[in-house]
Amino acid sequence: MDATLERRAEERPVGRIREGIRPPKFVDRFARLDYEAKPMPVIALYPIPEPMQVEQLVLNVSGLDCALHQMSWSDLSRLPHYRIQVPVICQIFNWSETVEWEGIRLADVLEAAGVETHEDGYVAVHSRDGVYFEGLSMAEARDPRVLLATGLNGESLPLEYGGPLRLAVPFLQGYKSVKWVGSIHALRHDPVGIKRLLAQSKIARLAPPWRERYGIVPPSGPSGDPDPGIVAGEPMFSSEIAPASPLAEKQSQPNQQVRMQ
Repeated sequence: MDATLERRAEERPVGRIREGIRPPKFVDRFARLDYEAKPMPVIALYPIPEPMQVEQLVLNVSGLDCALHQMSWSDLSRLPHYRIQVPVICQIFNWSETVEWEGIRLADVLEAAGVETHEDGYVAVHSRDGVYFEGLSMAEARDPRVLLATGLNGESLPLEYGGPLRLAVPFLQGYKSVKWVGSIHALRHDPVGIKRLLAQSKIARLAPPWRERYGIVPPSGPSGDPDPGIVAGEPMFSSEIAPASPLAEKQSQPNQQVRMQ
């Protein structure tokens, strides 16, 4: 057996199916699946990278000028930190949970790095796993709700949820929130994220029932994915999506961000 497949088999735990979850046809492609993990399922398409302390983090950032900027944790920690309670919505597996992220705004990182961007351009965010990446339009990347998170529910961000640094994009499907972030690149054209390249998703927009449940309003401006029109299998009614978690039932609207420093 291939070494990668062996590692995937070892990492994939056997657990109960969480209420409402509907695994996709390509569920066997995932390296890690734990539906019963708390506070939300653990899902990884590729093997989870080796653990790293946040103090060891070096974030590579580049732009249209092709200059590479390396930002240490010391650089990142000086940026304003925010805390926001928002839903994480995995439309592909049909679940959602409300969590509290703590981190820095992606827009602030791009500005601090001083990289050249284009107002109609894109941002590609790459994982330390060496394979996974996703793209956002510049309008999405500059939305103040988009964080590079280092904390989850008042604690340091655990490895299995993307620690020490992950993207959090609450107005798009969960797969856009890249875990184990290692590099960010501003581009002129659509980088076409891994999910579209693998034909596992046509567009990251959330279906109407999810947006209505949580009062989610996408940012104005271009989307990071071209609109394919009606997507087969996309839920259209509230009865087609998983029941809300107890915390989500109490919180129909995302909270405002709180600046920590």
